[in-house]
Amino acid sequence: MNALVEQFQKHGFILEVNEDRIVARCDRVAPRALLGYKNEFHYKFSSLERMYEYLSNFIADRLKVQEIRAKRKEKESREAEELAAKVAVGDIFVDSWGYEQTNVDFYQVVAKPSAKTIIVREIACEREEGSEMSHGMADNVHPVRDAFIGKEMKKRIDKYGGFKTSSFSCARPVDEGRSYYRSWYA
Repeated sequence: MNALVEQFQKHGFILEVNEDRIVARCDRVAPRALLGYKNEFHYKFSSLERMYEYLSNFIADRLKVQEIRAKRKEKESREAEELAAKVAVGDIFVDSWGYEQTNVDFYQVVAKPSAKTIIVREIACEREEGSEMSHGMADNVHPVRDAFIGKEMKKRIDKYGGFKTSSFSCARPVDEGRSYYRSWYA
């Protein structure tokens, strides 16, 4: 029984077992919680065997979850590194954003000082011929390479292969040859 309590403590849990009443309670330390802990379970069991089986399975399940999370984190980290490695000087990114309108900004990579850090500048866009909508407040645009209109900005490539342009918007790599919808209100 002491070994089980120590095993729970090793994983950050506080286990209390009452063999007379066949009750087990487990809490997890949580500094931001109102009481400083969160209750994982508080069960009354039909037999001692069932209680100890449940406690053993609980720890085994937690270990499996930790292993799965570690593998997922490693995979995401590897994929993020691969996406960052693909970004090169001259690549163009698009940021489409807006509320009740669609603004489109394009950025071109002008330098790559490190594996995940890039220097970008905003570039101009050009309206596609014949793409203006009949109501006159929307069209399709595409980027104009090397037509810089903004200052240099240092950005960090995120795990999706893009970068944040503001607190509410992100830029993603441009699909070559594709045009992007833009709308506005008069």
